[in-house]
Amino acid sequence: MPVMINLTSAAHGGTSLACGTHEGCGVNCTCGCPYTGMEERGLVEAIADVEQRYPNQWLAFVIPPGEDDYTPERGMLVVHSYDDSEVFEAITRITHNQIVHVYYNGALEQYMDSLEV
Repeated sequence: MPVMINLTSAAHGGTSLACGTHEGCGVNCTCGCPYTGMEERGLVEAIADVEQRYPNQWLAFVIPPGEDDYTPERGMLVVHSYDDSEVFEAITRITHNQIVHVYYNGALEQYMDSLEV
């Protein structure tokens, strides 16, 4: 499994072990979730830079506050793989309060070719 960081703990960007354990977690919470810690810890980067490192792979980002949820320019890469099922399984372990952006970083034709056996 290509999970890059522990997605269910403060290690994924939070500043507290209580991250994601509170009902009211979100953009303005104080539990230490990635919304309040990923920028502080330097885990957010330009998505365009990440795309150059992982062409023709599935990418999943946690999106920081202030970014457009549908077309973000910056995010925290949490998982990447050539296998979409690995990425979708990995994101099921992200805490409930995160905005996640998942997509294939390549041409549709290349993806369709990879499906053919």
